[in-house]
Amino acid sequence: MPKADSISAYDVVELIEPVDEAPAGARGGVLEMTDAGTAMVEVLSPDLGPVERIVFAPLTSLRRVA
Repeated sequence: MPKADSISAYDVVELIEPVDEAPAGARGGVLEMTDAGTAMVEVLSPDLGPVERIVFAPLTSLRRVA
């Protein structure tokens, strides 16, 4: 499980569980961190279309990838 301080803005992350329309395994970049313990993530893979590709994911739903 990731620690809150191990994920930061501009990291590449993978969802370990579905968030909104993004399935588990989706990958993208962290655009910004919020005070509520969530990250704004732009999902790049798989292609979700222009509207659904931004999700606000709890840090517990993310893992950082190399």
